[in-house]
Amino acid sequence: MIQSNAITLTGAEASARLGRPDTALSGRVTKLICFSATHRDDPSYLEWLRDYEVIKTLDLPAYVAEPVSQETVADYCDRLMNSSNDLFLAIHDCEDDQFIGTIKAGHINWYALTADIGIMVGDRTRWGRGLARDAIHTLCHYLFNDVGLRRLTAGAMAVNPAMIHVFEKLGFKREGIFRDQDRFEDGFCDHIHLGCFAEELKLAG
Repeated sequence: MIQSNAITLTGAEASARLGRPDTALSGRVTKLICFSATHRDDPSYLEWLRDYEVIKTLDLPAYVAEPVSQETVADYCDRLMNSSNDLFLAIHDCEDDQFIGTIKAGHINWYALTADIGIMVGDRTRWGRGLARDAIHTLCHYLFNDVGLRRLTAGAMAVNPAMIHVFEKLGFKREGIFRDQDRFEDGFCDHIHLGCFAEELKLAG
């Protein structure tokens, strides 16, 4: 059983309500596939999580401090893949069907109908092509229109203005600043909190 504030759902009930997609969620330039053991065991995935340029603004201090182990990654992935309160998806580039990153709807609250969005485009050769924006829009559209959530949130370190811009272009609004919340290199930086209701979501293009 899982407890979400005042509502209690069995794992089966929560999974049914989440409606884990059996087929890919297709965007304009990306498709989202349920994260699997194949993705978990892909050497590229571990490489991304050990790449400082990829993880430095993801608020993963333990991963920045020292290279993450395969065992730690496997435990994290298995927990998410079996969770009734998280939807963990692999991002594939439609151009060549390559696995390029991950996106997650986490901390799903079935009582308040909310979730938090997190994304990592690990393949740095794909940066700057609008893939993150497309993947975020595709997931948000699914969560609002198929799952029935009413509000989504996201957060980004202030030293990552590109990601903040992506969320704002999709209709997310800045709702708060957590001052000097995050450790970044030799100092600290603000954490920007954003939110979006279904009627505020904008097209990825």
